[in-house]
Amino acid sequence: MKITKDFTRKDGVRTVTVQLATGEKLMALKEDSYYRLGGQLDDVVGGYCIIDSPRVVWCSIRQDWVEA
Repeated sequence: MKITKDFTRKDGVRTVTVQLATGEKLMALKEDSYYRLGGQLDDVVGGYCIIDSPRVVWCSIRQDWVEA
């Protein structure tokens, strides 16, 4: 994802223009809302948990999730 324009008006409204690479998706999350993750556990988590979480990748050598 590449941010090409980021502008905040005097009234606090923010306009952001981004370019997404093939396969990338953009989500807007609210801190005070809850989201169902789906999958095997079907967990429900707060938006603040997703927003504050670090990006991770699977390390096949360590067999563990590591920060990207």
